[in-house]
Amino acid sequence: MTLPVANPQLTATGTVAASGDNTLIAAPGAGKRLIVSALILQNESAVATTMIVKGGATAVLRCLAQEPGDGLALHFAPQRELQLGPNAALLLNLSGANAHGYSVIYHVDAVGY
Repeated sequence: MTLPVANPQLTATGTVAASGDNTLIAAPGAGKRLIVSALILQNESAVATTMIVKGGATAVLRCLAQEPGDGLALHFAPQRELQLGPNAALLLNLSGANAHGYSVIYHVDAVGY
């Protein structure tokens, strides 16, 4: 007998620097959603920048990173993860073209589960 395998935990890490929306994780496809377990964002520039985390077009978190190293470090408890809408990409909107590092731990789940 084969037991069902839980959705594997995935990671994404990198740096974005464009003003406006930057894709951190692409939309997962029809009938699926991204579930974020942990999110780390850090201003790598010397310029104050407003960061808006978005699930598709919907803003879900906002932070003003005034100094280099400012940002967010969030770990969501089990059953309280950040669930994005159906087929929504995880975006980071930056108020200016300033470098910001990110690390995301997430998994993909079927909508409705």
